[in-house]
Amino acid sequence: MENILAGNNKTINSWALNEIATLNCKGLKIVQSNIQALPEYADYYQNLDCSQPTDPDENTHGILFWDKPQASLYQNIIQVKDTVGVDILGYDQYPLIHFLLLMKGNPTTHFSTNYLSKALEVWIKDIQSPQSLGELEHALILSNIIRTAYVLDDYEVIDQNYELFLNQSQLPNSTHKLKLFGAFDYTFYLYGRYDKSLQLQRNNSLPLAEFIGLKSDVQALKNRQGAYLFSLGKFQESKTIYEELYNDSETLEDQYTLFTNLGINYLKLGQSSKYVSFQLRALELKDDIEDYTSLLNIYRNLFIYYSSVKDIGTALTYIDEAKQVAIENQDTTELALINSYLGSFYWTNYKDADKALASLNAAYEVLSPEKNYDTYIDLLIEKASVLSRIDSLESANKLFTEVKELTLSKADTPDYIDAMINLTAIHLKRGELSKASENLEEIKLYDLNNIDFPLSTKYQTVRANYLSLIGNNRKAITNLLPVIDLIIDRAKNNTDAQEGYWSVEEEYLDAFELIVELLINNNRQNEALVILDRLKTINDASLYNSPLVKAAKLTEEELAEEKRLNQKLQSLRKEYLNASEENRFALQTEIDRISAVRDQILSEVNLAKENPLPAIWSIQRSLEANELLLHFTEVGNELYVAHLTLGDIRIKKFDFDKEQQDLFTNIGNELASGSTNLDDLYQLYQVLELEDIPDHISQISVIPDNYLYRIPLEVLPTKKPDSPISYGSSKYLIEDYSFRYFTSLKEFDGNRRSFDKKTEYEFSGFAISDFKMFTGTDLPSLPYATVETNNISNILTSLSNKKVYTGDAATKAIFKEKISSSRLIHVATHSEVSEQDPLFSTIYLKNSDSNDSLQSDQALYAYELFDTPLNTEFIMLNSCSSGSGNYIQGSGIMGISRALRYAGAKSLALNLWSVNDKVASEFATDFYDYLNNGETKSEAIRMAKLNQLRKANANPHFWGAYMMIGNPSPITDKSSNPVLLFSLLALTILSTGLVTYRKEFQ
Repeated sequence: MENILAGNNKTINSWALNEIATLNCKGLKIVQSNIQALPEYADYYQNLDCSQPTDPDENTHGILFWDKPQASLYQNIIQVKDTVGVDILGYDQYPLIHFLLLMKGNPTTHFSTNYLSKALEVWIKDIQSPQSLGELEHALILSNIIRTAYVLDDYEVIDQNYELFLNQSQLPNSTHKLKLFGAFDYTFYLYGRYDKSLQLQRNNSLPLAEFIGLKSDVQALKNRQGAYLFSLGKFQESKTIYEELYNDSETLEDQYTLFTNLGINYLKLGQSSKYVSFQLRALELKDDIEDYTSLLNIYRNLFIYYSSVKDIGTALTYIDEAKQVAIENQDTTELALINSYLGSFYWTNYKDADKALASLNAAYEVLSPEKNYDTYIDLLIEKASVLSRIDSLESANKLFTEVKELTLSKADTPDYIDAMINLTAIHLKRGELSKASENLEEIKLYDLNNIDFPLSTKYQTVRANYLSLIGNNRKAITNLLPVIDLIIDRAKNNTDAQEGYWSVEEEYLDAFELIVELLINNNRQNEALVILDRLKTINDASLYNSPLVKAAKLTEEELAEEKRLNQKLQSLRKEYLNASEENRFALQTEIDRISAVRDQILSEVNLAKENPLPAIWSIQRSLEANELLLHFTEVGNELYVAHLTLGDIRIKKFDFDKEQQDLFTNIGNELASGSTNLDDLYQLYQVLELEDIPDHISQISVIPDNYLYRIPLEVLPTKKPDSPISYGSSKYLIEDYSFRYFTSLKEFDGNRRSFDKKTEYEFSGFAISDFKMFTGTDLPSLPYATVETNNISNILTSLSNKKVYTGDAATKAIFKEKISSSRLIHVATHSEVSEQDPLFSTIYLKNSDSNDSLQSDQALYAYELFDTPLNTEFIMLNSCSSGSGNYIQGSGIMGISRALRYAGAKSLALNLWSVNDKVASEFATDFYDYLNNGETKSEAIRMAKLNQLRKANANPHFWGAYMMIGNPSPITDKSSNPVLLFSLLALTILSTGLVTYRKEFQ
């Protein structure tokens, strides 16, 4: 108003006044109340109606007060609807007209790309001399720069002017300003700076949209906010946003679009029942939703979920429903994609070539390279890969040749290289070394940075295999070792947020198989064992790299920066993989630099928890003379078993095809169900060649892998049983050997020392017998749990400061409070080991608030312990179970052990399958009794098992259910036990008296 009264820039100030007046009723009221000094304006705005929203692009009310030449020019441009040149509208002329034209729908209606590029250069120079411009004019030119840069995809210019735009205060609040905020928002999103996007939304975009009253814009902004939080791993905050949107939604369509976003957050937080419930609720609305592809997405989500929990029947039901939807809508492309997906599913999960190929063939029948080129090529590669894996080399060669010819005709270089690499692998399998050499020479001509990392890995593996086959093993190993390092680094830093485990690509397994074979065959067993153990520790990184863990400890800015650095590292590693020797040094230097910056972010909150593995000779020196370390590793269809003693290392390789895997699975199932078959157990004893254990060995340390977490070695018979059920007459490994279990060589090396930390409590017990009040789950009662825990507390006479919490006192809050200050923790309540993600393994506790639901105070997730540093020597989870059956998968056992170890616990005991409550109680009581007498944890659990074997039911189902993983050291010295001291003292007195009596008699 001051400028209008003074005659300064009347046009742009009149426009700005109009922006405020037409913003909303509040804006109009402000103008009406303060405009009396301008009678002409006052008359106009007193008669303006604010009840009807004004389209900002069609808002021409304020043009009445513009300078006539400017108003006339603007109206002419609008009416002509053609692009303008510099002769009509100079770059330095009329910033307001430029602004309004740029803000209208599609700016290229009025401006050519060339015009905008040159105008941008001029305007950038103009704002560098702000003193020559009025404040509002400066704000308009700055806005024009941002909008033009957005149209031209010049996001660097937008980023550079962010602070300048935020600091200006003259541009009126309006939908135009909201659109400019959107340009910054999108720029930060592209740059991965989600923290800045969130800051902009919270401080600027959302308050402005809410003030204007644009409900749809508010919802869109919150939707993006939820997505950014999700990308940073802040699933709880993202869930809260989507729940607000869901509760405010007014139509079925609005709700439907939120089902997936909200549901996936529940899944990421371990609330799988809510995830499924939201997907099913979406299905209930399917008749009201017109877009059938949304329905296909829901079916796909349900298929993936039920596949992950091994409920294959239900999973296949939903994929069949998806097929039916595609058929009804005559969508052959979707139908082909579903069949292709099924083919991958059967092969990846079950190595079922027949079903995989049947599904892939069904997809092949409805696709053509003319209509569905990309999908068709992917399908051919998938099908040919399966054929190659089952050694149907002629058929595979034919398909890869077809891919090669098609991609060559389309100049599709990445897929052409894919075909060439796979054809080279087939030549090597056939022994056609000259053809393989020709292909490798051709592949070297291409830039391999455009292919994905798994394919790059395959190329390097094929190349190393070729070198080995022509007799150059040294070079093959030298070339492949850096590839292995990159695979492991990538896997550690690229874990799936949902799974908690690294993605095992077949190309990675091929590389591991080849390097291990090469090292063993070249008498480098130590290096081979290190690589096999590194495979085991990849999932350790998945704990501290889990989005849930990082989100709980890092700020949004740190999360975004760490994410960007990680993405840069992935890109550099792929570039390194394909770089020449002379370029690798510079790339490695940059990788090391960025890794150091990333590690600094993580180390500040104690997240970079990784210690190097000591040399194998150092581990050997720590072994007892009578000790054997058995290290099991599954790699593809091979099972490697390393035998490590004080003076020797041997690595045996066993075929581990589907038949052998089924044997292991069946044995695990038989043990878990109680229908133990001793003949099968003895067969496993022979398969693993355990009869070859040297005579001087009496102690065995075991590092299992997957299947063998379900089958404790001590339950294996050492002689052929009289019958499959002659449990009492059979002799088992446990009777000849002591067993200790660890998850890796790292854990073995780090957990052989005694626990010496002081804690406030030496023992804390938690027991719940009655689960009737637990909502959302059906948990059976544990009548012996409370008695068991009280008995254990009484048995532990060597310990002081003991606390027991039973029934309603065993709450989540108390548990989290006491677990950080207790040396031993005994949990006699239901706990559930998650096979999908160790961070979601759950301990069920009582509510501190009766209004809380299962998903809040009744379930303590493993990841919640990461905020509670543990000083715990030992945790026993009695009455453990799995969410997918009556036994726990090997992945779940590894996962819960690593999760609790990462949280600070040194050792863990748990049951591998469901056992009778009374048996569980008796076993635990025996175990703690032996512990109290000074036995090591591993020996105490062995003695408790032997006690059950000899005095109760000899079926290994009953006495073999428990496994102790981690630090085996005793909780007390035998000499410090008061009961034992009393016994020794009594024996000493008795002996002294006997000697005196004999002397007197003589």
